[in-house]
Amino acid sequence: MQASDELGHADIQAVTRLSRILGLFNVDRTELVTVDVASALGLNRTTTHRYLTSMTTVGLLEPGSRNSSFVVGPLATKLGAMATGSAGVLAIAPRPMAALSDELRATVTLSLWASTGPMVVHVAEPRIAEAVLTVRLGTVLSVDAAQGVLFAAFLPREATRIDAQRERLRPAARAAFDEHVEEARRTGLSVVRHRDVGVVAVAAPVFDATGLCASLAVVGLGGTTTDAAVPERSRRVRETADQLTADLGGEVREFRLGIS
Repeated sequence: MQASDELGHADIQAVTRLSRILGLFNVDRTELVTVDVASALGLNRTTTHRYLTSMTTVGLLEPGSRNSSFVVGPLATKLGAMATGSAGVLAIAPRPMAALSDELRATVTLSLWASTGPMVVHVAEPRIAEAVLTVRLGTVLSVDAAQGVLFAAFLPREATRIDAQRERLRPAARAAFDEHVEEARRTGLSVVRHRDVGVVAVAAPVFDATGLCASLAVVGLGGTTTDAAVPERSRRVRETADQLTADLGGEVREFRLGIS
């Protein structure tokens, strides 16, 4: 191979910096700010911003909620899904998720287990709704979120960091988490009301031939209307998750009813 065809030092350095930037994301840091990235990489802000905007252009990142902030982009999310072996569910889930979102007039999310927690890999928002809760692709949820509860209930503990994340919860939150996990194992559903942020999530597990591969959730703003809709949302999200399971060749399991 000619020297001109080989990667030069500058090219290798650029790849290294890209990997370091992506490595800054974890369950406690789902959004990066330019100044913090510059400090972590030992670069000036101008150079750092150039890297971040270039990564945004190709889909590795996308703009965050604050000025000069960035979150995981759709390409990085897709690659993460492929790495976890869950590309199959991503191929078939979007259409039924869109239908469910329109039917319930609520946001529907699909999450996979990443090394740091449940990661949102697809989002469907209703075309007609009074208020829509937006969830960013690539968001890594806490272990005590409805989706995290399902992974704790149905994934082998030794294959994840769930126990370590559980220990980081406050005692009251840890006790509630344990109750939710046991309830999810009985009912095949996880209903978590986040009173502090005013969000209610109802999630159901999706299985493929190897076991749990994803969690499907309906999320909405808290309030009387959403609370009243929980039983219907529970039924429909479970039915949709079961259909995805059947389509993936997984075992459609029988669970107890009665969650509300």
